[in-house]
Amino acid sequence: MEPDNITEVEKLNLDFPQEVVQAIQEILPSDDPFDAPDFNTVEYINTRFPAEQSLHHIDDVLEEMRLKIASTDDQIRTVVRSLTNVDQDGRASLLNAQEAIAELFTRFQDIKERAGESEQRVKEITRDIKQLDTAKRNLTTSITTLNHLQMLVEGVQKLQALKVRREYGEIATLLQGVMNVLEHLKCYKHIPQVADLAHQVEQIRGDLEKQILDDFHQAFHGPNARRFAPTKELAEACLVVSELDTKVKRTIIEDVVKTQLAEYEVLFAGGESDAWLTKVDLRRKWFLKTAVEFEKTLAAMFPPSWQVPARLALTFCDVTRSQLSRAMELRTQDIDVGTLLHAHKVMSELENLLVRKYTGFQPYDRTPRSSTSANPFLEDGLPNKTINTNPFMECETQGECPNSPFSGAVCRCFQPYLRVYIENVDKRLNDQIEKFANDMKIYKFEHIDAEESNVVPFCGELFTIYKNVLVEFLRLGPGESLCGLVEVLQKHLKEFCNKVVRAALPKVGANIPMPKDINMKELTAVLAQVQTLWREGDSPKLSDDDIRRVCSVLVSAEYCEEMTGRLEAKLKEKSSPSLVSTISLTQEQDLFHAVLAQCIALLVTHVESLCDPALASMTKVNWMVEQTGDQSPYVTAISQHIAASVPLVRHNLHTSRKYFTRFCDKLAAAILNKFVQQVYKCRPISGVGCEQLLLDCHALKAVMLQLPVVASQVQRDPPQTYTRMVGRGMARAELVLQVVMGEYTTHCELVDKFNRLLPDATIADFQKVLEMRGVKERASVLELYRQHTMGPSVDSPHRNPTVSSSGNQPLAAHHLIGQASSTASINSTSTPSPEHEMSKIARLERMLKSRRLIS
Repeated sequence: MEPDNITEVEKLNLDFPQEVVQAIQEILPSDDPFDAPDFNTVEYINTRFPAEQSLHHIDDVLEEMRLKIASTDDQIRTVVRSLTNVDQDGRASLLNAQEAIAELFTRFQDIKERAGESEQRVKEITRDIKQLDTAKRNLTTSITTLNHLQMLVEGVQKLQALKVRREYGEIATLLQGVMNVLEHLKCYKHIPQVADLAHQVEQIRGDLEKQILDDFHQAFHGPNARRFAPTKELAEACLVVSELDTKVKRTIIEDVVKTQLAEYEVLFAGGESDAWLTKVDLRRKWFLKTAVEFEKTLAAMFPPSWQVPARLALTFCDVTRSQLSRAMELRTQDIDVGTLLHAHKVMSELENLLVRKYTGFQPYDRTPRSSTSANPFLEDGLPNKTINTNPFMECETQGECPNSPFSGAVCRCFQPYLRVYIENVDKRLNDQIEKFANDMKIYKFEHIDAEESNVVPFCGELFTIYKNVLVEFLRLGPGESLCGLVEVLQKHLKEFCNKVVRAALPKVGANIPMPKDINMKELTAVLAQVQTLWREGDSPKLSDDDIRRVCSVLVSAEYCEEMTGRLEAKLKEKSSPSLVSTISLTQEQDLFHAVLAQCIALLVTHVESLCDPALASMTKVNWMVEQTGDQSPYVTAISQHIAASVPLVRHNLHTSRKYFTRFCDKLAAAILNKFVQQVYKCRPISGVGCEQLLLDCHALKAVMLQLPVVASQVQRDPPQTYTRMVGRGMARAELVLQVVMGEYTTHCELVDKFNRLLPDATIADFQKVLEMRGVKERASVLELYRQHTMGPSVDSPHRNPTVSSSGNQPLAAHHLIGQASSTASINSTSTPSPEHEMSKIARLERMLKSRRLIS
């Protein structure tokens, strides 16, 4: 290739996209390095001539390159020449394609013309066939219509004759056929002859209606009505009525039912003595006797589809409800809950009997009622089951229709007098809670086995009573009237919590007044009052019986809180949607939760008071010692108190692991906080004394980590949250001791280390550290501390940036590192090195491991 051509090729942009390069490699794979897209000339030459000795082959390589260039030029030349004929071949191919398309279009036109000719020939062939089909269809329709017309004429004539002779059996069959034929001819009613026949049919139907009504009236109200017996003629007349207007059937049924209940309406009218609630048994007895006689005699006369016995029963319920309502209006002052419940029980039993007997019955003049509380006796008649932990679990009944018109047909009249029942429930619950309160005073909280529950039995009895009250109330009325009952239940839940559950606590806890409508703020105040009373000095320790009492009250309060939540859910389920938002037992749950928290506070304060003497003895120990020893006696005493008291609490809270864990959390936090405060009071103290306190810290930490499982037969690890809490609580004491035992050449170093290890500490904590170290110039050191933590100058070399804002913690850490490094460089001759401090820590850890206090 000429030099000029080489220059032109170099100017070309031969950098193809990665997709193009990959496609070329797939089509023309090659191992030649010259074909690589990232070919590097220098690397290729270095590969061919790796050493100076290989240069004697340069002539052979150059000759190889010339041959390769010549071969490549030949290939390019061949390709370029072959491309000159491409244009001519493409044009020839295009012309061939155009000719083929034209020929194909011509063939399509020919096929379309032939298809049109074929369609025309088919139409000509089928034209005659269509005419014949139309003629056949018209002829068939004419014949059918004439036959229908003949049947109609004959049927009308025969109906008129049968009507005179009262042959209702044949009339019923014939009338149905005539009506069917007339339905087929309704499109021809514009023809005078057909319209006249239709008018005659309607006239015959009207005559039959009057005639049959007169026959039934004569049968039930005529001279021989008392001796009336069902006849075949009237039974067949009922079949005819089924083909007439529905109002005829309704009139007959109403007349029959009214006749059957005429005696009942007189016997039990509102002014009669038998009309009062105490005589509902007579009403039920009368109806059952009448219904049995009716089914034996008259019921067979009516078609089963009429459901005359069911309609008789429904009318009886309506009449009874009306009479009882009138009687209660006249004698409202005589209504008492016993009479009301008795009447309701008798009528509800009758309703349930009718619901089961007439399943699926729906009256023609009623619409199905909503299924919500339609039958308030769904639970009646169920076998009693063992009371479980949730007395509000209900068993669904089967075989009863919730939309039956008999459900509540009579008992709805008792709904306006629910206040009588609510007042009785209020009185009953008040007496029951007083009984519970008296029984609780003599109740013995005895030792329980591992599988037993120590819930006070009065709690289960109360919520069982609540369940029965709710069931009775829903029988008396629907969920729309639950508001009055809810108020009574709320009132007595609060009384039960205060008079029974909370009153069972030991004297110290029970003397604290509980707010009426407690909230979380008032609950915190109550718990603080509990702890204050226990810290006043002369409060007695809890005995084992007292601990069992407190634990039993705690478990009982937990049970009551859970059951109150389930009671609220059940009340909302049974109430109407408009009242759901008004039903809330949150305040009652808060009351039981307050008792829960109070019990935990009593248990924590009890164990805490046992450990107080041991913690107080820390300040009486001489910490100016020269060598460390075993763990201090106060640690052993704390361990013994925990081992003696916590297992009893754990055993009595075995059914409430959640609140036992909370007890452990609060107890550990209280002991660790007191321990930290006592550490501040251990002064004066030497460096060895600090090491002894660090040893005690690790020993006490081991004791606290084992607190939830101390003396337990089942070995298990304490919860991770509890372990982290103990670690955080003990870490503060360890950090304080590290600050106190440190060696400093200047007060700035002390302040810096205090701020670095205890960034959230207060100036009071720093003052306690100075007292532990025995610093005499406290005022100047405190002023230096204020300058470091609260100084106005941002550029102050001793300002502690960690307390400035939480958002600048990385900057504060960087500042502390820089400050520590500068301080170390300035005082490198006098400040103990980090290796020296680490060696002291390492020695302490080795000592603890040797005594098996840490792992």
